Amino acid sequence: MNLGLFLISAAILALEVLHMRILSVQMWYHHAYVVVTLAMLGFAVSGTVATLWRCRDAEQAAQRVSWCATLFGITAVAGHIATAELAYSETTIVGFLLLLVPYFFGGMVVTLALTYGVRIHVRYFWNLLGSALGAWLFIWWIQPLGAERLLIRLATLGPVTAIAFLPGARADRGPRYAGVIALVGLAVLLDLKPDFLRVRINPEKRQHIHGELIDSRWTPLTRLDVFSEQPDYWKRRANVEPPGVIHIVQDGAAGSLMYSEKGFTPFDLFDSHAVAYVPHAARMLAGGSAPSVAIIGVGGGTDIRTAKTYGAGRVLALEINEEMARLTRDDYSLFNGDVLQLPGVELAIGEGRSTLERRGEKFDIIILAGADTYTAGAYGAFVLSESYLYTDEAIDVYLDHLTPTGTVGILRFYDEPHREGLRLFGMALQRLRARGVEKPSRRVAVLRSNWSSGTVISAEPLSDEAIALYRKADDQPFEVDDNEVLYLPGDTDSEFAKLAAAVEGGTEEEFYAAYEARYGLNVRPVTDDSPFFFNFHHLWSPEKYENSAFARAVNTASPIAPSILRTLFLQIGGLVLALVLLPLFFFRRESLRRPHAGRQLGFFMAVGAAFMLLEISTAQRLVLFLGHPTYSLTVVLFSFLFFAGLGALLTGRFAKEPSRALRRAGIVLCIAVAVFTVAMRSSLPALIHLELASRVGVAIAMLAPLNFLMGMPFPIALRRLQDTEPKLVPWAIGANGGASVMGSVFAVGVAMETGFTVVGALALLCYAFAIWVGTSGPFSSRATSDP
Repeated sequence: MNLGLFLISAAILALEVLHMRILSVQMWYHHAYVVVTLAMLGFAVSGTVATLWRCRDAEQAAQRVSWCATLFGITAVAGHIATAELAYSETTIVGFLLLLVPYFFGGMVVTLALTYGVRIHVRYFWNLLGSALGAWLFIWWIQPLGAERLLIRLATLGPVTAIAFLPGARADRGPRYAGVIALVGLAVLLDLKPDFLRVRINPEKRQHIHGELIDSRWTPLTRLDVFSEQPDYWKRRANVEPPGVIHIVQDGAAGSLMYSEKGFTPFDLFDSHAVAYVPHAARMLAGGSAPSVAIIGVGGGTDIRTAKTYGAGRVLALEINEEMARLTRDDYSLFNGDVLQLPGVELAIGEGRSTLERRGEKFDIIILAGADTYTAGAYGAFVLSESYLYTDEAIDVYLDHLTPTGTVGILRFYDEPHREGLRLFGMALQRLRARGVEKPSRRVAVLRSNWSSGTVISAEPLSDEAIALYRKADDQPFEVDDNEVLYLPGDTDSEFAKLAAAVEGGTEEEFYAAYEARYGLNVRPVTDDSPFFFNFHHLWSPEKYENSAFARAVNTASPIAPSILRTLFLQIGGLVLALVLLPLFFFRRESLRRPHAGRQLGFFMAVGAAFMLLEISTAQRLVLFLGHPTYSLTVVLFSFLFFAGLGALLTGRFAKEPSRALRRAGIVLCIAVAVFTVAMRSSLPALIHLELASRVGVAIAMLAPLNFLMGMPFPIALRRLQDTEPKLVPWAIGANGGASVMGSVFAVGVAMETGFTVVGALALLCYAFAIWVGTSGPFSSRATSDP
């Protein structure tokens, strides 16, 4: 049974990550975010059903496990087919409940295997070990197989598990035959690759995409789709004048243009794409040298052509997505004129900020042209996902890597009232002030080009010549040239000018408070401890009309982050109540009459919440250090599950004195959480210069002892409960699952409002509370004897 438990656990975890990727294409990232919650909810419901539908013995449990494993594989594929069209129109978690079904059947396999196992700590170890492997299966298989074939391959592990759980000759033939038939059917689907399994882009996301699809490929980070307005060219290829531009789309939303060599038209010098070149253009006109440029986010190479247009001598092109780089550098190099092989151009793969920091070079110009749009993270939502490119610390990194006359150019969405541009502007001013600059307002400029704004941060005061060039953007009406000055040094009558005066006068908090009172927008700076740049609302912000670029794109009129989190809290809370707690209450209510039931349930709820608070926040915090959201997710899931499994395996030695073992492990765990929370904030920035393999090793080394200890409290307390109050076990599992479900949402909400450090402190409090209620009073070794 251990082999079967290992396989199904791997399949469940890999399917969870895959569903996030699929929903990120079908819908928006804030819908993909609910997959974690749905998976845990499925497990919680399975615990309730297993309690109400008890097995008479281990043999019957094995047969039910076999049926459930087979149904896991079938419903994984069936749920994908059923939600392919549903996902286009449904925007709440209720619309995705069909995706809960495979996690319910997978949870039934795990729950029954643990409930009817002889050595629960060993079974729990194999469960966590399989889950740890599942984190890597997605990384290994998504690119060669694609999402559709990977889904089927993971589904096949269901019937394979079913067969593994029925090794004996006395086993009923029904589940064995069902497993074989399902395995054959899934193998046929894997070979045929039918069109009805294809992951389609939400039509709402495609409304701004023109042309026909000519190429598509999956990566761990995103799906890339290539669209051309002249698809016939790509069919004939030979002796045909290439089209002027093709569109490369990430997850159906974030677009990047790739121009042919003859089709590229240089941006106007006052366009937000090019505004950072203005001071250098003024110097070059006076006979200065060609500037060096670092570009964060290469895409189809447009910014490289812009850099070359304005005289760049050397260009460092930083791209996080290796497949995007391969597409531009290799597969479409003939079309784009080999833009990544132009003289002086160097390509580097990695997250832009961390890679720039590791290289330690200085540049005349650093460009971020919309480097973060709708693809903010591989496992989160746009406004619910961190972006370490736009924080106070990031601004410092960019300034540290400028030459004495260098400039940073950041292109973001333009909205009225101002959001992203005003937040960036204030962050730039405050970081310059913190670096000892007396008049930071002399070093920043903001220009608008239609839907975007460009913020320029200069290492030196902007020259009169540069300011005069910028002023030319206002020479014609905006409707004619699509350029408009939003702020230049010396301006006094705009929101930007008012913020500049406030920063230099030390009264910026008064400005932010007044701006929030007037428009309901929080445009204060963000830090690495709470790097949610795209969220401009508090969780308690009142419902009011929202007209940001992203809100229009996702077709909503409500503040996105508060709306999503409030909806998740209400819907998930309702589902936990309806599917987990109420069934147990009505059918197993007598369990609550057992002595000290409240203490027991409080322990398991606190442990479940603490585990999820640390897991979710750690995955987000390691994105910058590891340089890739998928690396962070994989390393965190592997470490949390593998080392927690080792900790659970060791608890078998504490069967005779569980209360004493729980107290000792809990005290050490609380200390470890405190040390880990401080170390994450202080140590990682100093080690970011290491190579990827070393950074992964550092992350695992920091996580391993903490995760090892985190794996101990649950199996120790569950074993004690089985021995003393077995009727309370289902309630304990349900309470733990329900708290874990709510904790996953709560972790993001707290991080957005107060930061990751506070999330770590809350996890510490939860563990401290759990250890107190689980080892004091009636559970103290002085008050009662351990069984």
